[in-house]
Amino acid sequence: MRIQVALAHEQRDEFVRQQWRHLNRARPWHVHSLRVPKQYTAGHYRCWMESSTIGDISVSDQYGDAVEGVIGMKRATERYTVVHVVRSGGMSLTEGGRSLQVPPGTLCVRDARVPREFSYRPGTRARVLLLPSEALSAAGRGRVPRLTLMSQNTPEARLLLGQLRLVRETRGDLSPAGVSAAHQSVLHLLAGALMSRGVSADSTFRPSLRTAARDCAEARLLDPRLSPSEIAKALSVSVRTLHRAFADAEESLMAFVRRRRLERAREELAASGEGHTVSAVAARWHFADVSHFSRAFKRHFGETPSSLGR
Repeated sequence: MRIQVALAHEQRDEFVRQQWRHLNRARPWHVHSLRVPKQYTAGHYRCWMESSTIGDISVSDQYGDAVEGVIGMKRATERYTVVHVVRSGGMSLTEGGRSLQVPPGTLCVRDARVPREFSYRPGTRARVLLLPSEALSAAGRGRVPRLTLMSQNTPEARLLLGQLRLVRETRGDLSPAGVSAAHQSVLHLLAGALMSRGVSADSTFRPSLRTAARDCAEARLLDPRLSPSEIAKALSVSVRTLHRAFADAEESLMAFVRRRRLERAREELAASGEGHTVSAVAARWHFADVSHFSRAFKRHFGETPSSLGR
């Protein structure tokens, strides 16, 4: 189904709201105050949507021009979770004066009850899931965070998206038992992706962001470009959000990186028969020079690196 509204029309926003609601008539409505941004005055606003269901999971493929508004189901008797798989364009979400960008390649999971301002960039393409939160919790997640992001390139997210594609291709041929199995598989794959890779943007879930950031840093300790900005980019969060997550931690993110590099360097120096020189190990683990490495090593371990290496 498609929407096309002339941007010069005096009632364009009302027409857009009506058409969006018509496209979403088969599922709970969670979009309010929908409008086209004021700077767009020529041509047409275009949007299309193709929807299907997997049990009580609504799945829609969407494409649209720039649009903005408010989302939230504050009065809903049942709690819903929305999943955005952003492929092009991008979206932003604002709550309490704080904005979060959701770029292409990101999977965004949010509590549909929480009111937020949102906007789509021109040419935004996404796959959107709407599902009962209780079903997701029962699949193994427990409490579902208010807002969680993850990269679509993680193994768990790729498995989930691959299953969604397969279910969409075979949906018309599935028996009732097959639909039920597909429904459960999507729930469990989403729950698994959230538990293993989800990076929550909700302060209540800062520990999950710290864990994900440390895992990301651990995998890239040998990378000379490793920095908070690189880690934030990999986790699809802002540097500010990343720093906030470590504000009440015992050590900062880069303190963790320095400690782990020292520990890995010590492991190499202590390895019997490897013949590692102190200068080579210092360079490998990105310390500025041997003297800097030796001072940091002695402060941390109470011994000099030369006592282990050459």
